[in-house]
Amino acid sequence: MGSVKSNGAVLWSGPSLLDGAPIVVIAIGLAAGSSNRKTGDMLQTYILRADMLPQAAIDCGGDVSICGDCPHRGNRSQGVGRTCYVNIGQGPTVVYKTYQRGGYPVATDVAACGAGRIVRLGTYGDPAAVPVAVWDALVSNATAHTGYTHQWKAGKALQHLCMASADSSKEASIAHVAGWRTFRVAMPGHIDRLPSEAICPASEEAGRKLTCDTCRACSGANGRRGSIVIRAHGGTAVMANVKRLAA
Repeated sequence: MGSVKSNGAVLWSGPSLLDGAPIVVIAIGLAAGSSNRKTGDMLQTYILRADMLPQAAIDCGGDVSICGDCPHRGNRSQGVGRTCYVNIGQGPTVVYKTYQRGGYPVATDVAACGAGRIVRLGTYGDPAAVPVAVWDALVSNATAHTGYTHQWKAGKALQHLCMASADSSKEASIAHVAGWRTFRVAMPGHIDRLPSEAICPASEEAGRKLTCDTCRACSGANGRRGSIVIRAHGGTAVMANVKRLAA
């Protein structure tokens, strides 16, 4: 991956498959041992606009290049608030600024980056923005992986790798008929479980019995049978928007 010592690397850069804008995929946590309260020790991957700060992309609608039609982006023109749980000012912004400074070498062997690791496809951003061959290479020698896509209605290229992100029981049922396993976000205060769904064991409502790196259920069609549901979660501003939508 070059002589630069770094805990991250550029896995791929090129035009977004969603709208053709320049994007980049960066792996973070190449040195095992990094941790996250919910996910545990996983190799994280950030899908970012290559030409602007993450917050700037959100402000101008440029995040469509990496998030597609995900409803959690929000719609400023219609006054609908953002409900994405990702804290833009933390991970995505830090990773982007480091990338802009040339802090990440370009990986010459993507498969080696994921070898022996549990990989999270799209810590920020939708894997559908990136050629599936990149993800196939990254997980080819991995121990396990997780992945989610809101672009599941557009095709099945990621069905073997990702869960279909659903935002209602009706939407989840449609995805199931199409052959997808789903990861569904339910509104606060209740979870209307479908017969094929289990509550996310890494969630607060399940008592955080497992972390993602020990559960490993969210690995697409090749994973465990059944689907997952979790209660909406995020920071104060995000949850305020979620409650307004649920009202």
